[in-house]
Amino acid sequence: MNQRPEHRPAPPPSPPAAPEQEPRDGDGDARVPRSATAALGESLATAFLAARGFVVHARDLRTTCGEIDLLVRRKRLWVAVEVKTRRRHEAPERCVSPAQHARLVRALSALAGVLRPRPVELRVDVVAVRLPHEGDPELRHFEGRPFAPPRG
Repeated sequence: MNQRPEHRPAPPPSPPAAPEQEPRDGDGDARVPRSATAALGESLATAFLAARGFVVHARDLRTTCGEIDLLVRRKRLWVAVEVKTRRRHEAPERCVSPAQHARLVRALSALAGVLRPRPVELRVDVVAVRLPHEGDPELRHFEGRPFAPPRG
């Protein structure tokens, strides 16, 4: 019995592998993933605000209007805090856009009815965290203008 070898066409070549991309933080630094940088900044900001008399009630709070990085309270003042963490940027607080600030105002206003103790004032603050290549982190707290909670 004479068997001929079966002829199969060669499989198509695999597409070239995409170049491996290194994770980046918020300002293009390729050494640390963005989520790790943000988490570190939020942890530093939490301790920073707690040392200044604020009680931290939530981190990364998702609402229908957007996410609040930190929800903190001092007496009956409730504050939505946007944490901006950067390694190279000289002024991380400048990275908060007017649209982002407006979303935070809406989100905090929407939560006001369920916050206990009931808020007398609301505010949106920014904590800027710089993580220099060498040395200690630099934190700056920018207080927003207080506003009354919506009636309802």
